[in-house]
Amino acid sequence: MKRLCGLLFICALSIGCTALMTEQTYLRVDAPVTEKFIASGLVYSIPEPKEIRKIIILGEGTVENIDIYAQEGEFNWKVVKRIKNRVTFPLEITMVANTDAVRILQKSVTGKGQIHTVEFYTITSEHQ
Repeated sequence: MKRLCGLLFICALSIGCTALMTEQTYLRVDAPVTEKFIASGLVYSIPEPKEIRKIIILGEGTVENIDIYAQEGEFNWKVVKRIKNRVTFPLEITMVANTDAVRILQKSVTGKGQIHTVEFYTITSEHQ
C-alpha cells in the first residue's frame, strides 16, 4: 500500500511539474488601464477582474526598492514581488491572481525612472 501511495505521489508530482514547465502563451488583456495616485503608491487597474498571469511595467530609466501588489478583494492587497535592486524598464513580472488592479509602491526615490503604465496579461486556453 505504501508503494502504491508513493507511486501515485510521484506521478502527481511529475504531472504538476510538467504543467508548470509547459510554455504558456500570454495574451494581453484588451481593456483600458487607468492610473490612480493614492497615499500608498500608484494603482493601475482594468474595468473587471481577470485571471492575470503576467504584468509588464512600462516606463523609462531605472528604479529600485519597489513593492508590487495585486488586489484581492476591495481592501485586500497581496504582495506579488519585492524588488530591492536597480531594474530597468520594461519590467516583466509573472504572477497568478484573479484581479483587476496592481499597486506599485516605491519605498525610496533612488534611480531616475518613471513608470508610464502597466500591461495586464492572461494565458490562452487550450480551446482557443
